[in-house]
Amino acid sequence: MFRRRRSSKKQRPSEGAVLDSLAESGEETVREATEGPFDAADAPDDELRRLDLGAIRLPIPKGVGFQAQTDAKGNISQVVLTTGSSALQLLVRAAPRTEGIWEEMREELSGQVTGQGGTVEPVEGRWGTELIAKISGKKGTNTVRFVGVDGPRWFVQATFQGKRATDEDAAPELDEALRNVVVDRGNLAMPAREALPLKLPPKMAEEAAARIAQRKAEGGDGTRAIVAAGDTPQPKVRRKPSPRPRKR
Repeated sequence: MFRRRRSSKKQRPSEGAVLDSLAESGEETVREATEGPFDAADAPDDELRRLDLGAIRLPIPKGVGFQAQTDAKGNISQVVLTTGSSALQLLVRAAPRTEGIWEEMREELSGQVTGQGGTVEPVEGRWGTELIAKISGKKGTNTVRFVGVDGPRWFVQATFQGKRATDEDAAPELDEALRNVVVDRGNLAMPAREALPLKLPPKMAEEAAARIAQRKAEGGDGTRAIVAAGDTPQPKVRRKPSPRPRKR
């Protein structure tokens, strides 16, 4: 029986157990319904439309925009949901079969932030133990909120940015999207913490490839493109004023 854990006791993989085991134990696994994010084996029978990105099936609620950074083959390196002045970046990783990795990941993230001169504050939030990190940059202090969800052989790392980083009630649409993610871990043995592969649906991948090829032909960056969907606000184009006619 498996219950999704918000956090777990720290346990580093022993030598020879870097890859999660796929051996059959002979015991039948009984699964309970979870609160979400959901494992593919526990996916709810609902009417939500989800974007199939391979390792995850991602809902895009009304009022939420989706952006993905991709290469010419449709392989996604970054997934971001946006609404208003808030954003949610998602990453899904492989994890051991028996233990969660969020506690260990919190220590690692804290070390990265403080190593850059930032500060980290652990807080009890909507998703259990979370980290509020503040990093000073050229444009001021940037605040993000790290959230981790341990699942069966997978781990979802969610990073809230913008207003939602400091206000739990700022963007309920983003929490709704995170709660209704479905993770399809697959059966391949992978090192713990390795990012699970995300890929655009075929039609979106074709559009991205065409955009990259055009940009390359024009002498620009021919390796990556940003693909958008949902209620993503379109950037405002500043038009240059027409030149005034010269007086003769």
